[in-house]
Amino acid sequence: MIRTARLLTATMVALAAVAGAAWAHGSGSTAADLGFPRFDYEPPRPGTYALPAIKPAADAHVVDAAGAPRRLHGLMGDRIVVVSFISTRCVDPQGCPLATAVLHQIRAAAGRDPVLARRLRLVTVSFDLRNDSPAALGRYAGAARQESRGTSPWDFVVPTSERELTSLLEAYGQPVGLGDRTAPPTHLLRVYLIDAGRRIRNVYGLDFLDARLLLADVRTLLLEEQGHRP
Repeated sequence: MIRTARLLTATMVALAAVAGAAWAHGSGSTAADLGFPRFDYEPPRPGTYALPAIKPAADAHVVDAAGAPRRLHGLMGDRIVVVSFISTRCVDPQGCPLATAVLHQIRAAAGRDPVLARRLRLVTVSFDLRNDSPAALGRYAGAARQESRGTSPWDFVVPTSERELTSLLEAYGQPVGLGDRTAPPTHLLRVYLIDAGRRIRNVYGLDFLDARLLLADVRTLLLEEQGHRP
């Protein structure tokens, strides 16, 4: 049993390294492609349940991968938004590589669904100010940040200051230990679903970060926008 666990751990670490390299080059590989665990349940049917608002989604001054100043609320606009917090240095197979892989899956699904493509936006926010310059984010994002027809836009941004970052992390409830320049910040995996009214409607940690569940939640919000109630 111990040997099996060690082999599994080694495999996941190797997968994370592969994943990091793949995303750095913008391959668009998904969690499933890279062998991350699958869930053994069926997600609920969209519209059969409610997602109560948790709290407002905070705004922040950020810089995008092209070096342009932006506001987080400006990026959200009136779309449903999936926000992940990451460090480009993180190779933990249960951390940032997994979050980015799931967002790749979400974006691939949007490419097959015009409604999703039109109403959904993805935003990846770095909490690693000591390493993640706009140029570093651009390399990490690769082709994913390019605006392309037929799928949802995906922005990669970093807060403009430690003060902005601290305020943003506190507002979202994203635990991060900032550490030093020699190692990426420690953190807990968190991905947030935000509605068009800029309210957080769900928070996904390691136990619930399943692209199928996230897509069911997004479609539940889309049905809600159309007046549907469970």
